Amino acid sequence: MARRLLSVVGVAAAVALLLVALFVVRSGEDEQPEADAAVVEIADIEAEATLSPAVALFGDTVLAHVDVLLDRTRVDPDSVRIGAEFAPFQVVGPARRLRRDAGDSTYLRRTFVLRCLSGTCVPSGESARYEFPPARIRFAETDVQTADASAITIPMPPVRVYSRFTALGAGTDRNSAPWVVDLSSLPPASYRIAPGLLVALLLSIAALSAIAGVLLGYLAWPPRVPDPEPEPEPELPPAPPLSPLEQALILLEQSIRVDGAADQRRALELVAEELELADWGDRDLARTARALAWSEGVPPANETTRLAARVRTALPREEEILEVNGNGNVG
Repeated sequence: MARRLLSVVGVAAAVALLLVALFVVRSGEDEQPEADAAVVEIADIEAEATLSPAVALFGDTVLAHVDVLLDRTRVDPDSVRIGAEFAPFQVVGPARRLRRDAGDSTYLRRTFVLRCLSGTCVPSGESARYEFPPARIRFAETDVQTADASAITIPMPPVRVYSRFTALGAGTDRNSAPWVVDLSSLPPASYRIAPGLLVALLLSIAALSAIAGVLLGYLAWPPRVPDPEPEPEPELPPAPPLSPLEQALILLEQSIRVDGAADQRRALELVAEELELADWGDRDLARTARALAWSEGVPPANETTRLAARVRTALPREEEILEVNGNGNVG
């Protein structure tokens, strides 16, 4: 009798310990709005499914919990398999597993982290309600007579998703809203190309484009046309050669400046000879020149200068000389 009493007390203590463990596990979860729950209980196993939060904003993280309480004397805990589908939500990472044993009882929990960021989860209006298929729990009983595994299904509570634009437009206070926005659990941003590599590629493309632009501008720039060489200045026709009479007059004028008597006489004699030889020559000017050349003293400078001026005045112009040569009078 005493042993039976002790056994009853032990079982009661184990159940109490299991209930305390279950309470501690649930109280350790992050504070979330009240979640919907569905419970299925049979003789050997008890299961419960909850969603937290049951009301969320688009893009929030939703936790799906499947809790199982079983009698190890009837059900093998290692044989328990829990499966669930949450379309259009996606399961982020592997399911979290928790196990607590107390006496002959075992508490199991599977937690699925759900998130949906695709267009199928965007509410068409203010909110949308999503329902999931029932979760499946497979297990094997410890009774040797039962070789096949048993299975039960447990309905999953629905989740209602609100549009963020509707919540922002309504100016809802976060503290009074029936949901909690979980922004810290969003996945890190992913890139098709690493930002550093993309920046390097864009800078390289920009540099190549700049070089190509400079090259095209250089090729399109009109070539420089060299300045034309200046035309050569026309050469002046050579001066006509001086006649012997003109040469004699130059010598006479130079001798006057030098004031040399012998040079003046020689120049005066040359002037007289040329005046006598020329057809147009003036005989009187020739005699005057010879008289000055053979005068006793030095030929007076004023008379010599006056004679040179008279002879230059009497010289025929170039047109007259050409006309005379054209008629054949002068050789």
